[in-house]
Amino acid sequence: MRRINNYSINKESTEDMINAGRFNPCLQITFRDKTGKHTHKLSAGYGDSLDVYREGAETFVLSANSRLGYIGLEVFEGADKAGNIFIEEHQVKEVLGRDNLVTVVGSTAYVAEVKEVLGRDNLAPLTIIKRLKNYVYYH
Repeated sequence: MRRINNYSINKESTEDMINAGRFNPCLQITFRDKTGKHTHKLSAGYGDSLDVYREGAETFVLSANSRLGYIGLEVFEGADKAGNIFIEEHQVKEVLGRDNLVTVVGSTAYVAEVKEVLGRDNLAPLTIIKRLKNYVYYH
């Protein structure tokens, strides 16, 4: 898995926003690698920190917002969004303190024993992606 450092973030066009039925424009990430130019519409918020990685044909975008307390991982295959997982702070805290199953609200995915998956606090973004990608709900 290789890190993508050189990318740009822009808001989607008003036309795309209206066609998608959104009231606010989503963010778009654009980058180029040896396979060409890639553009993906993100669920990330304007204040999120992003970490972007590629592996094969997949793009992994980890978004985190410590102020609002959440982590999200979106996976794209080619131009299409393949899957995602979203975990809010209270869910992470609850799960890190107990060894049972927790339903992730806002996603159709389940995170089993996240204490074993995430382990300790302050993990590197690549480590978080590697551990969470097995729990991504693929559409």
